[in-house]
Amino acid sequence: MNSLLRLAWTVVNLAHFVDTFRPSFEDDDIDLILEEEEHMYSAIQEVYGVNTNREMQRTDRGGGWRRVQRFMHESEKQCFDILRMNQGTFLSLCQVLSQKYKLEESCHVYLEESVAMFLEMVAQDVTVRVLAERYQHSLDTVKRKLDDVLAVLLKLATDIVKPSRSEFAKPSPKLVKDSSAEAYRGRKSEPTMNVLAICNFSMKFIFAYVGVPGRAHDTKVLTHCATHEPSFPHPPNGKYYLVDSGYPTRTGYLGPHRKARYHLDLFARGGPPTSTRELFNRRHSSLRSMIERTFGVWKAKWRILDRKHPKYELKKWIKIVTATMALHNFIRDSHFEDRDFAYWEMVDYYENHGDQAVENEEEGNIEHTPYIPTGDRAMETLRDVITEKIGRGRQLPY
Repeated sequence: MNSLLRLAWTVVNLAHFVDTFRPSFEDDDIDLILEEEEHMYSAIQEVYGVNTNREMQRTDRGGGWRRVQRFMHESEKQCFDILRMNQGTFLSLCQVLSQKYKLEESCHVYLEESVAMFLEMVAQDVTVRVLAERYQHSLDTVKRKLDDVLAVLLKLATDIVKPSRSEFAKPSPKLVKDSSAEAYRGRKSEPTMNVLAICNFSMKFIFAYVGVPGRAHDTKVLTHCATHEPSFPHPPNGKYYLVDSGYPTRTGYLGPHRKARYHLDLFARGGPPTSTRELFNRRHSSLRSMIERTFGVWKAKWRILDRKHPKYELKKWIKIVTATMALHNFIRDSHFEDRDFAYWEMVDYYENHGDQAVENEEEGNIEHTPYIPTGDRAMETLRDVITEKIGRGRQLPY
């Protein structure tokens, strides 16, 4: 037994020595060392019956790192198709996560490889087992590295998913606000989760609240965030968010006219506005469409967001969603042109998110959670003034 322990200790330390100094070896030397390692583990299993299956699951040692090198230095198209960002953006992300947020590499897994595994998981919606096969690491190693990257991306999110200091001081400081509907299980009995997000006209998230439990109405989620979240960016005096009809119009939140056409596709199919209320609604919808475009590019990049049956428990899922928002903003801030953002800036058709009041109205069941109604009449008056101004000089039927 003592000889077995001594031999095992020697093997572990030799493996640690090999991995520690692996970066300084040439490729041929690495292959030779890996071959000797395999013979060593086989001898232990044969003589002492020690299970080495965890190590021998990897049939192509170094295959994961070679895969990442192709992403970084060879095929720009493959890098974007698999990781959903350009080579320059990927290298910049790795540098920021390493220098600012202290993401570390290990003897077996380089930092870029860890980041690539996480990006491929959220971009292609692949399982940990698939990643283990593609990157030639054990399941435990892949899980640990994914958790490490997720942890630093959450730190990045706290710094990047927030308004800039000049956000409300720009000449056109309107922000676009919306949320996806129904947490955990929606009206159609599909599992969904509430995501309240505030975006700016650069298609960036400046606030996000993820994972409200229960079949929560949009207004209920907004009420909770506005009254309980210290980081919620309340609009300053004289400024307001553009909100859809799922929210009440109150001070700081300007919604459209009800019982009038609103969405852009309705005007595309039914012709131009026929009243000043519809004219206001079309302008309002055109500006607020930025939230739809932002959600469009966000969901197009990260396929994991479209999964109807999440394979992670709720707390982990909330972290993953938040991490993808941080990645979204990082890509937008990068100096490299992004194909997905370019497409969604020009797209004419997009999916409408939220608008629960419209959906409920069609079902004959309009319900609103009261949300601090102070100032409602003042905002409705402001909306009427704007409506009257944009309708001046126009000949409309009504």
